[in-house]
Amino acid sequence: LGNGRHARRLRLLRGDMRMLEKIRALFAGNAAEAGDNEAALHLAAAVLLVKVAGSDQSIDETEILRLRSTLRRDWQLGETDLDGLVAVARDASDASDSLQKHIDVINRNFSPARKLGLVRSLWQAACADGQIHRDEEQLIRRLADLLHVSGEEFIRSKHWARDSQEGE
Repeated sequence: LGNGRHARRLRLLRGDMRMLEKIRALFAGNAAEAGDNEAALHLAAAVLLVKVAGSDQSIDETEILRLRSTLRRDWQLGETDLDGLVAVARDASDASDSLQKHIDVINRNFSPARKLGLVRSLWQAACADGQIHRDEEQLIRRLADLLHVSGEEFIRSKHWARDSQEGE
């Protein structure tokens, strides 16, 4: 029984390492080498989350924990994948003036419901430190528009995130 758990853990770790290699290849601009659209989706969503969390000029530990929780929930990622994805997303967010390539990936691959879920996650990232900064709200509004999420859904998502934050 112990050997079975060890073998399963090794398989999961190998899978985590392969995903991390794919994410790094995407960040380096080798989408063909990455060969996995799922990694591109992970990175695109993570970059938007990091960008929102840092739009108030700081990312604190609470925001990183919320971001990790969101990515774990939405993508069922292991700890190694989360560590790598967050690190690569932070680098990509810092290096990238334009979010357009990440938005394009999301628009091509996410359903309207999944885009709405991402906007809710963006609001959760903004609420993680207990307040929504003006710059965070402006960025989420811009991203919601680019993701073709209606103004009504944008507002509902904001209220939903605030209500879920207060319930914790």
